[in-house]
Amino acid sequence: MRAGSFTQRLYDLLSRTTCFPPATLRDTLSMAATTKKLTISEVLTLLQKQYGLPALSERIEDPLLDHLLVATMVTYTDEAGARAIVRGVSERFLDFNEARVSPLYELEAVVADYVPKDQHRAAAWHLRMAMQDVWDGSHGLDLEPLRGASPERQREFIAHMPNIPGGPAALVFQLALGEKELALGPLEEHLLKRLGLLPRSTTRLRLRKALEKQIKPADRYRFAWLFGHAANLFEEDFDPKHPFCKLLVRINARELVVREQERKREEARKIVEEKKRLAEEERQRKIDERERIKRPKAEAAAPKNEEAARENAAANAQRKADAAKKQAAAAKKKAAAAKKKASAIAKKKAAAAKKKAAAAKKKAAAAKKKAAAAKKKAAAAKKKAAAKKKSAKKPAKKKPATKKAKKKAKKKAAKKPAGKKKVAKKKVAKKKAAKKKATKKKAAKKKAAKKAKRQPRRKR
Repeated sequence: MRAGSFTQRLYDLLSRTTCFPPATLRDTLSMAATTKKLTISEVLTLLQKQYGLPALSERIEDPLLDHLLVATMVTYTDEAGARAIVRGVSERFLDFNEARVSPLYELEAVVADYVPKDQHRAAAWHLRMAMQDVWDGSHGLDLEPLRGASPERQREFIAHMPNIPGGPAALVFQLALGEKELALGPLEEHLLKRLGLLPRSTTRLRLRKALEKQIKPADRYRFAWLFGHAANLFEEDFDPKHPFCKLLVRINARELVVREQERKREEARKIVEEKKRLAEEERQRKIDERERIKRPKAEAAAPKNEEAARENAAANAQRKADAAKKQAAAAKKKAAAAKKKASAIAKKKAAAAKKKAAAAKKKAAAAKKKAAAAKKKAAAAKKKAAAKKKSAKKPAKKKPATKKAKKKAKKKAAKKPAGKKKVAKKKVAKKKAAKKKATKKKAAKKKAAKKAKRQPRRKR
């Protein structure tokens, strides 16, 4: 394909998909056609014109949180002003955690002397959110555990820092790792891939080792700072006048060329599919042709086939009729057997019911007889009781006593105690005897008293 026709088609494609004027597109295409392969050093030079060198705290051994806050504030002021803001936060508040939970107006008072007035609120908000991101990621405000941690551990941590700008975040992880190794976070990897500078490798360790050969230890802080800042530049903050943004436009043109190549591959795939479809249609046409040639022979053999089919159908119908007749006879026999069985069961049940009724009747008669006997017995008992009661009221008739009975009665009467009269007489006699005895005793006592009175008293 000639270069002119390819450039023309690419120009037409870009003019439909971008917002740049035609003159800019032509310049871009000519630059894309003449630019040699990029190097990381050239990209760093272009980026440094926009973002400058990395902003650090006063000493490299200062806490990583101080470095992070200084790098965050450089967006709103110079490096000296950013350091002064971090010192002011340390002096004004008890610690960084108190600053994190303080109202924005207190942080605005700290940044007021170093940041333009219209940016006070934005600077204070970014300062507080930087501390909040660290708190969310580490459950504290201490980044020192990241020192010496593996780059893989750092990649896990960076997911918890959504509000910190890309440059400060990438720089802090490189500071934690030192100059001996390359941190290579997701921001730097994203931009290297967009620029076509990411080496091909099967593992992340080999990828980092390959990049460490291109990025020397002295340039690793600068690489993290600049690539972290520019990782999302084309998507978020595009400036067509900046040299690096022009470079991104050229890279985007190359991406469109790749799309054109993909479109051609898709067209080639469709051509192959069309050929397959035509071949399938030709194969089906030949099959149909063979069937058309065979059709007369089949039509000639059709009468014979129809006669055979009728005979087969008649035989099948006869077989079906015989089978149905046999099945009906079996069903009739089965129904008769079922009826006979049902009749026998009914008779057996009726006999059992009759026997049961006779037993119940016999039982009822026995119960009636028993009740009549009980009633008769009760009447006899009642009659006997009435007779006994009547006989108890009548005086007993004295039977004429025999000699033997008289003798026995006399003996019994002699043994018996005296009657009531005799007992009363005996009591009166006893009472008189007791009274007589008491009178005698009283008289004896009087006599003894008189006798004693008569006798003279003895001298003592």
